[in-house]
Amino acid sequence: MKQIIPMLLVSTLLIFQEAEAQNLLDLYDQASEYDPTLKVAKLQTEMTEAQRAQAGGALLPQINANVNLSMNQQLPNGLVREDSYRGERYNVSLTQTIFDAPKLLNWERFYSIVEQYEANQEDAQQAMMYNLVDRYFKVLEQLDNLNLVEQELTSTSKQLQQLQRQFEKQLVQITDVYELEAKQDTLVADKIAIETALAVARQNLKELTGQQHDDLALLRDDIEFPILPGDIEALVEKAKALNPALIAQEKSIAAAEINVDQIKAKHLPTLDAQLTYFNTNTGYQNTQTPVVETEVAALNINVPLFSGGTTTHATEEAYKNLALNREKRQAMLGTLIKDIHDSFLSTNANVQRIQAAQKALQSSTKAREAMEKGFQYNMQTIGDVLVSQARESKAKRDLLQAKYEYIKNRSRFERVTGQINKEYLFGVNQWLHD
Repeated sequence: MKQIIPMLLVSTLLIFQEAEAQNLLDLYDQASEYDPTLKVAKLQTEMTEAQRAQAGGALLPQINANVNLSMNQQLPNGLVREDSYRGERYNVSLTQTIFDAPKLLNWERFYSIVEQYEANQEDAQQAMMYNLVDRYFKVLEQLDNLNLVEQELTSTSKQLQQLQRQFEKQLVQITDVYELEAKQDTLVADKIAIETALAVARQNLKELTGQQHDDLALLRDDIEFPILPGDIEALVEKAKALNPALIAQEKSIAAAEINVDQIKAKHLPTLDAQLTYFNTNTGYQNTQTPVVETEVAALNINVPLFSGGTTTHATEEAYKNLALNREKRQAMLGTLIKDIHDSFLSTNANVQRIQAAQKALQSSTKAREAMEKGFQYNMQTIGDVLVSQARESKAKRDLLQAKYEYIKNRSRFERVTGQINKEYLFGVNQWLHD
């Protein structure tokens, strides 16, 4: 018995832990480990870092060694005597670039490319955070919609039972019963549609975290939704310096500019120093010679004269690529400015909409209660009651939609301005039940 009690306590604790609702920060940890897009962005950054190291390695000393061992047999014409010997040839060479503009510029270009992919990695991180908030609250929105329609179904079912009893006593008309039955059928259809949307929302969230989430922390009712302060134009200027996607595009332009110089530099001569050591006992056509040691110090100058026009055309291509990247930045900047204006204004409009929806809900609730009381005293028809109930239901949905729209637009604003981070997720997480 003494052993059973601790086991029951442990089992109870495990069940409690499994049943505990997961919040936004819990899912952030899961998405950070699972999201394939983040992994791809990280691998791309690491790959370009390796490419930069390769480009730098081309400027460092290049050392090569060669060993040639041979068995040689000579049979001179007209002579009977054969001569055979073992040939050995060794050489070691060291080459150091002194001046090679294309190699140097290529190494410099990869610094911009690495910075571009680092910015892309940061952009992927911020995109994951935005998608996490968006998908998390889409699940909550459908859960709230499902809760509303289930409440309406329960209430309508009770009302229908009461109305049927009244009809049996000939206190109401059959058309009143039909109206309520029609409302119930509509609610059943709405519930099916919402359950489908909820299943899709759950699957979208699972795609980001790799796990199924059946129990999520829900949105609190007592949240104060603040407006976004500041001047839009000042926010745009700030976003130019913070938005990682725009930064990545600017680094791409920097790399393209260096690429133009790199291609043009192929017209320039190159200079390298070479030290070579030879040790061999074989000569022309592998004839045997005394062992010879040779040490060579040389300067190699390579002057490109004509390459069929490939350098000229490659330069033209590099200029076109540079112009293309600049146009991409301009288009990206235009979209960024539009998104900042849209998300800023929409977020603040949502605050006003929430306040108006709260007042509308209070008024519609009072109107519905008055209509239901009037129906009990045969002062209102069932149609009047249904209309008032529909108004109240719409007010509830409008309020919920305004809240979720605020969260969506606020997160979009943080995303486009490059400010979405774990601190922001922590703040949003405070809007959820513990």
